[in-house]
Amino acid sequence: MIQISKIGNAIKMMLLIQSRGRMKCSELASELEVTERQIQKYKSDLEQAGIFITSKSGAYGGYEIDKENSITNINLCLEDISVLDMINEQLKHNNDIYKNEFDDIITKIKAVTTIKQDKTNMDYFSIQAQSNYDYKNEKQKIENIKFAYITKKKLKINYYSIKSGYSERIVHPYGLYNYKSDTYMVAYCENRNRFIDFKVCRIKDYYILEKHYKVDKSFNWKEYSQNSIGIYKDDEVTLELKIKHPFSVIIKEKVWADNQEIIEHEDESITFKATMRGYTEIKSWILSMGCNVYVIEPKKLKDDIRNEIEKIKQNY
Repeated sequence: MIQISKIGNAIKMMLLIQSRGRMKCSELASELEVTERQIQKYKSDLEQAGIFITSKSGAYGGYEIDKENSITNINLCLEDISVLDMINEQLKHNNDIYKNEFDDIITKIKAVTTIKQDKTNMDYFSIQAQSNYDYKNEKQKIENIKFAYITKKKLKINYYSIKSGYSERIVHPYGLYNYKSDTYMVAYCENRNRFIDFKVCRIKDYYILEKHYKVDKSFNWKEYSQNSIGIYKDDEVTLELKIKHPFSVIIKEKVWADNQEIIEHEDESITFKATMRGYTEIKSWILSMGCNVYVIEPKKLKDDIRNEIEKIKQNY
């Protein structure tokens, strides 16, 4: 009998039919060591998942997969499977909330494809700090946020802000995104009268209210996040930096803003120009480059960086 980890007898039944061709209900029950009634249940489970099983009567009859109407006819190639594997490994190493669910989905996709898979694929993962919270509670919180969004019901949340501590907010959910292994909710905040990025793990308590909210049709995801260096959406700044090698190479490898301009110099340094949002994170970004960066403009940013360095020096 074919053994596949993390999937049930329904998938095993499908694999048997796929590998051996048409099989009678009694033959399947014998192979899986279950009753014929249970085979009927597995058939129903598979159909709910989009894998349809047809039956033919007679001496040479039995169950077979309906390839015309099933998701088994999705025409995946080896490169597609490889990409799915890479994403799956990245989710595992990021300790993503939905890593187990995605792993199960990939297992099922592999089970219904006839592609011979290469066992020597190169490992793919990302290296970064993992989130430190109860994943079961966070997953439930996210599911409730999704429900509030689908039903367009307002959320009442008790949210912890690093600047102001805990406060109650009435918010209208608009979407979720992942940033540095943490999940954020973009929502319109009635208290602040603007859109805010809320870190989901900092929502202590929440209630789905019976009051509905009207979607602001002018909200645009691309415009909302455009030219923001991170999650901060505070002051916009027109930036000009002189960046030395080797950081000049690292900066050239990414698009930090749609309007960025990079001028290369003979000494392998660059001049970086851009108009960007997120003044708070821009400062952190520049400080992370240490002595390899010089702020040309604006003067306020140059002064703020100098003051921050002085504060750091006082700690040593």
